[in-house]
Amino acid sequence: MRRRPLQSRAQATSQALQDAFVRLVIEQGYERTTVREVAAVAGVGLGTFYEYFGNMDTLAAMCIHRQVQALHAQGLQTLQGCAGMAPATRVDRLLDTLVDGIAREAPMWAALFMLERKVSAPEPFRRHYQAYVQLWAMALQDCDPPLPEPAQPLARLLHTMTYGWVSQSLLALGPQQTPQQLREPLGWAIHALLRKAQAA
Repeated sequence: MRRRPLQSRAQATSQALQDAFVRLVIEQGYERTTVREVAAVAGVGLGTFYEYFGNMDTLAAMCIHRQVQALHAQGLQTLQGCAGMAPATRVDRLLDTLVDGIAREAPMWAALFMLERKVSAPEPFRRHYQAYVQLWAMALQDCDPPLPEPAQPLARLLHTMTYGWVSQSLLALGPQQTPQQLREPLGWAIHALLRKAQAA
């Protein structure tokens, strides 16, 4: 059984391994990164790596999970902070948060998006997907004029557009994409879609 990083020292070690992994993957790619290198950059012994993570795929999956979870928490905090505002404003605020959060660390996210295709199991991917769909569903509450019921398919579409556009832009065009380059076309598409849905 792998050690569960519950204590502060264990959490710090786990985080150091994750940080080292992300740094090395950005610098040289996943295939060229070894367990020994990750342990050395993290400042721990090789045995310590295996106490926390069984292999590189497990570490990669944990890094993806932590970053996806952290970005989701930022989105949720944004929506809580704009409760009572118009849905269009909530949608814009959520979009700003998600796109800016990724654009600020674009090299890391580009690497993680590529890794996601290699190491993510179906069930964790579904959980992440549903959590983000729920963010968009929250942003769409109380639209005036109202949206067609149920709103869940529209929330799924908004998440798919956002995730697909941002991830494929970084993968295909590189992490030098600016927040405006990522954000502006998404805003056009999402608001056009909302207007169409409200008119239906």
